[in-house]
Amino acid sequence: MGEIEPLVPWGELTMPVPGLELASWIEARLGRKPLWCGDTGPEVVQRVAWCTGGGQSFIDSAARFGVDAFITGEVSEQTIHSAREQGLHFYAAGHHATERGGIRALSEWLNENTDLDVTFIDIPNPA
Repeated sequence: MGEIEPLVPWGELTMPVPGLELASWIEARLGRKPLWCGDTGPEVVQRVAWCTGGGQSFIDSAARFGVDAFITGEVSEQTIHSAREQGLHFYAAGHHATERGGIRALSEWLNENTDLDVTFIDIPNPA
C-alpha cells in the first residue's frame, strides 16, 4: 500500500476478484450501487487506487501507475473514455457515499481526543 500522489492511495487485494465482484463489494460497504465501467479492464482486479469525492481527475495518474481499478465518488464523461482507453475498471460510487466514512471517523476522533462534543449527522445525498 502506498500513494500514487497526495490523496490517491493504492493497495493490492489479497485475492484477485472479477470486476463485477468488486462492484458488489463496494455496494455492500457503501450502501450504494456504483457506476461501473470495466468492459476493457483486466479479467480480475488486484491492484486498486482510490480517491473519495470528486477524484475522477486522478484516473490517468492511477492508470500510469498500473492499477487494475480506480474507485472514486464522481464521474465525468471523459473519465469513462479514459478508463476504456487505458484498460482499467472504473467505479463511481457517489461523492457523499465515498466521503462519509472519513467524516464519521473524524467526528469519533474529535470526541475521543478533544473537549468537543461532535455529532455525526448523515444526510443522504444521491450525488
